Amino acid sequence: MLLIFGVTLPRDKKIKYALPKLYGIGRDSAVRIAKELGFAPELKIKDLTEEQQFKILTKVKEEYRLEGNLREEVKGNIQRYISNGSIRGYRHRNKLPVRGQRTQSNGKTPRRVIMGMPIKS
Repeated sequence: MLLIFGVTLPRDKKIKYALPKLYGIGRDSAVRIAKELGFAPELKIKDLTEEQQFKILTKVKEEYRLEGNLREEVKGNIQRYISNGSIRGYRHRNKLPVRGQRTQSNGKTPRRVIMGMPIKS
């Protein structure tokens, strides 16, 4: 069992699919971590030795911001946009798409929730 930042990685999954369970690591990062440490990304977590698990643990803790720290940082960034009074902050505050997505034909679910209208299942 491999436990990193309070998240237990699934034993039956390959490294490239198990590591992205951590907030802040995607599939590409997981593959890069495995290759830098010198073992195949297709290796399952249950097949790792204690030494390999320790290598993954130290690499992830030293080089990546994950889980709680990253979540706090993202929340802080969003709060900064809101307090600045920027357009991006306005869109975050009103739960609208922030990065230029369409709102006329898409993105209506968050707006329906705000307006109090029921959401069709």
